[in-house]
Amino acid sequence: MKQLGIYCLMILGLLGSLPAKAASRSTPHAQPAEIYIIIDDMGYRATDEQAFALPKSVTFSILPHTPQGQSLAERAHAESRDVMLHLPMEASTNKPLGPGAITSSMYAEEIIQTVESALTSVPYAIGVNNHMGSVLTASGQALQPLMDVIKKSGLFFVDSRTTRFTVAQQVASENDIPNARRHVFLDHEQSEDFMNTQWQRAMALTKTHQKVIIIAHPHPGTIAFLLNKLSSSANRHFALKSMHDFFAAPGEVQREFATTNNAQVSVAAPN
Repeated sequence: MKQLGIYCLMILGLLGSLPAKAASRSTPHAQPAEIYIIIDDMGYRATDEQAFALPKSVTFSILPHTPQGQSLAERAHAESRDVMLHLPMEASTNKPLGPGAITSSMYAEEIIQTVESALTSVPYAIGVNNHMGSVLTASGQALQPLMDVIKKSGLFFVDSRTTRFTVAQQVASENDIPNARRHVFLDHEQSEDFMNTQWQRAMALTKTHQKVIIIAHPHPGTIAFLLNKLSSSANRHFALKSMHDFFAAPGEVQREFATTNNAQVSVAAPN
């Protein structure tokens, strides 16, 4: 009888411990997703200064050898904003690439000199992303001299993904360069309805991705749109971050993003 009583007490003890064990298995409160916004194509227009109305966590990517490029970079740095080089690369269209462009027909040394000169024209750049580049980003051989300069300079690389055939992020990873990729182009169609659709794509991605990169442009309509979205309390479920925050540790390659292929690539996006 005494043994039966001890057995009952043991059963009761186990039952009493079940809620505590169940609670310990509950999923901890996840950190809010991080949104990274890069404003591309800066440097040609005086109106690009309107982008300074955006939060300081928004990153500016500046085209090389442009009339406003150096002054925009210096002002951004003075305001503790992240600056990137928006490097023109060979595309499949006939659109002008502009100064500082690299193409697959260049010799390696020519690419290196071109990239180094472009970096000099955009002071304080901490990373590089491609402007256009649907041809060059698909060529691992042409990308290698670019990656050599990026690695030597201690920069990171963001693949704008202007073609589904890009290997740029793969090559960056192979060279142990901190890297990331664009997930959503916000405004390659200049209408509020289109930008709302793209914004919702980005918000949907925050449910499955801890870090989401949006690329936009310094159009007055885009600036007004972003100011509205970023000031709305409805959007506070994410944290707006600067690109330097993307990389958890200096020099650590983000291989998680190098192997992710489900981000949107629009046929209407800049190429």
